[in-house]
Amino acid sequence: IIFRTAALEAVFDKETAKFSFIDAETGETLLSEAGRSFVPSEVGGEKCLEVSQSFVTADSEGLYGLGQYQNGIMNYRGQSVRLVHSNMDIANPVLVSTRGYALLWDNYSATGFKDADGVYGFASEVGDASDYYFIFGGDMAGAVAGYRELTGHVPMFGKWVYGFWQSRERYKSFDELEAVVKEYRDRRIPLDNIVQDWEYWGDKPHWNSLEFQPGNFSDPAERIARLHSEYNVHYMLSVWPGFGPETEIYHALDSVGALFDERTWAGYKVYDAYDPQARDIFWKYFKPGLFDQGVDGWWMDATEPSFRDGFTQEKQEERTKSAGNTYLGSFHRYLNTYSLEMMKDLYGRLREADPDRRPFIFTRSAFASQQRYGTAVWSGDVTGTWENMQKQLIAGLNLIVSGIPYWTSDTGGFYVFGRDGIYPEGLDSDEYKELYSRWFQFAAFTPVFRAHGTDVPREVWQFGEPGTLYYDNQLEYIRLRYRLLPYIYSVAYQVSAEDASMMRPLVMDFTSDVKTYDVKDSYMFGPAFLVRPVFSPVSAESEVSVYLPGDGLWYDFWSGRVCRGGTTDVRASVLGELPLYVRAGSIVPLAEVKQWAAEYPDRTLEIRVYAGADGEFLWYDDEGDSWRCLDGEYSKVAFGWDDSARTLTVTEREGSYEGMPETVSLNVKVWLPSGEILEREAVYSGSRLVVRF
Repeated sequence: IIFRTAALEAVFDKETAKFSFIDAETGETLLSEAGRSFVPSEVGGEKCLEVSQSFVTADSEGLYGLGQYQNGIMNYRGQSVRLVHSNMDIANPVLVSTRGYALLWDNYSATGFKDADGVYGFASEVGDASDYYFIFGGDMAGAVAGYRELTGHVPMFGKWVYGFWQSRERYKSFDELEAVVKEYRDRRIPLDNIVQDWEYWGDKPHWNSLEFQPGNFSDPAERIARLHSEYNVHYMLSVWPGFGPETEIYHALDSVGALFDERTWAGYKVYDAYDPQARDIFWKYFKPGLFDQGVDGWWMDATEPSFRDGFTQEKQEERTKSAGNTYLGSFHRYLNTYSLEMMKDLYGRLREADPDRRPFIFTRSAFASQQRYGTAVWSGDVTGTWENMQKQLIAGLNLIVSGIPYWTSDTGGFYVFGRDGIYPEGLDSDEYKELYSRWFQFAAFTPVFRAHGTDVPREVWQFGEPGTLYYDNQLEYIRLRYRLLPYIYSVAYQVSAEDASMMRPLVMDFTSDVKTYDVKDSYMFGPAFLVRPVFSPVSAESEVSVYLPGDGLWYDFWSGRVCRGGTTDVRASVLGELPLYVRAGSIVPLAEVKQWAAEYPDRTLEIRVYAGADGEFLWYDDEGDSWRCLDGEYSKVAFGWDDSARTLTVTEREGSYEGMPETVSLNVKVWLPSGEILEREAVYSGSRLVVRF
């Protein structure tokens, strides 16, 4: 039986009962089933099947995705992994191949993945059938876009989300938090978001009471409004899925049997987010206690959900299963979907409660389709080491390949000297401050740029004063981030409108270059930048090697030096300098350094063109945090570079929004392979503009 479209044929062989998938244009077999098995089982008191399904792979195929894990694995050929959530692991059963397809294994339970001897497969603890989606995208980016077409597109975030966030574990009063914000403004260090971590509710028996503690956190509406009016900063709050035994919401949930019977490390109990009555109770307390106080963003912490000893998959799986059944059925069956259910409900309620504003949720766990619910994720409570820093890059890239685009990590690691940290002197250690500086550079080129962690404070001035290496390093990369906001916000629009990914492994853009298949130290940031974080101290390695893929030209962002694709560039390891390259043909808009992202609209832009290939870029802008962009209130301006004619064409502006500048001053700079930089000034007033060199 053949199911045929213009792009794909799905063939079912009735004799073998196996499917295969064929590229209709080339006739190439993309994937074939190798076999499946169903073993009757009983798990958590439920009769079910242990389900496994295997597939034949091509020798040259690279396999990526599956979520976020701390295993240091980039390419899953010849590898295995267990798909279970924990503090630092995110299970998303989406596999993406260099052959241009994605496979979504549609199962929520504990699942093993293994690739060996030309066959890969999934084996799930609880199932009713072998259930998967085959998505043919033509290339890896198309496969990810197909996954989003299937499971949900990514909404736009407010522009403030892409600025710099200050956070630590933790601020102990509104006074302390406001003093930090004031210091940022007084020092002229850009800042968009200040984050309040836990215990603003008081002691552990009152854990996550969904209200502010009188005393250190009195008058929350007034204090948050002051942060908005006096400092133009957003306020994000930590909220948990569990509640202490002396909170009102604990008793309300307990009265309807909506608390799981498993204590957590802090003594609270987790509520059943699968239960619609429990979700109503959560919102009943959440809205007046927190939402109505003016909080801007929601840090939904520990949404695996976190139970005792949840740092390992084994312990998390054990504790979750001992918690009892969910409203829908056994926790064994729905093991990996808690965060998805909680975020889905919360996002809908936030949209309804404030329909004019884009919700933003930051959380520690995810599952397939969660990207549609206004969420970004981070990699959990990792310990600050050079090895762990590189593991975060690998973990984040594979999560992004699995279709969830907004990811980040705790800059410098959550732990410094606790939980087996190796820097007992904390900020008195230059070795740790060097690691933090390198991690900070890396963080500046992730979708969410934030400082956070425990053991030591993380504000910029804690690392030194102006003129010192570590202070100046952070200030430089914060300012660079703000200069790049027109570029970043435009790429964010592509994430939402075109199902793109802001941060990507090299193999996703350069699949034809097989050398990229196992590159785990570099990545693309938007269409232009290749970022190569440094994962070792200068004392250990005085040089950094960077593989530059493809057959085009690359420019060193700092010096303009030109390198050819397909070669390895060896450069000196300089502490203040992140190895950063720009692809020939790139057009990069840069703004002035603002103190917050929406301080004023961009009336002046530097337009950088990196010659050596034709190029294009769509500059997108809007009001910054409303949904009026969906009604056509936005600005789109397309830039095109004709390399042979040395001509930059700026198209007629599409759309407008309130407060949009009618004219924009352009300082156009063209980097040539010869090392020469050409420069022209122009004024763009919304009509077609041609700048010739």
